[in-house]
Amino acid sequence: MPDLRSGAAVAASGALGALGGGAVGGTTAVAIGAGIGVLLGGVTAAAGVRPVVVTSVATGAAVGFVLGRGIVRLLCAPAGCPAVEWTAAVVTSIGAFVGVGLVVALAVRSFEEYRQASDARRPPREGGGGPDDDPGHQ
Repeated sequence: MPDLRSGAAVAASGALGALGGGAVGGTTAVAIGAGIGVLLGGVTAAAGVRPVVVTSVATGAAVGFVLGRGIVRLLCAPAGCPAVEWTAAVVTSIGAFVGVGLVVALAVRSFEEYRQASDARRPPREGGGGPDDDPGHQ
């Protein structure tokens, strides 16, 4: 049985999807956006991903989508080129999703390592954690 936070995350994902669909098109786009938002919210809630992570990555992807489509729309201003607009929107959205996702994953990992070190009452490790940080490594 899902808890209240999971249900709220799924509902918020659906609302964000509906907003995104409304920004892109009409009633059909709102319904599609809401459906995709609920689906992604349910998957992430079932996987145990934190809502703050999902929200930041989804926001980055949405901003990438809007920017990609807007830039190409301006470049094709008089006549318009919808196929290129949508392609640019999808490509920049995927790029933003991956980029923001990597940054968020690294930040969350860093915070978790700090919490673990803090709970163990030992100072957090300094440096990047690479092989050069190991004093026994030559």
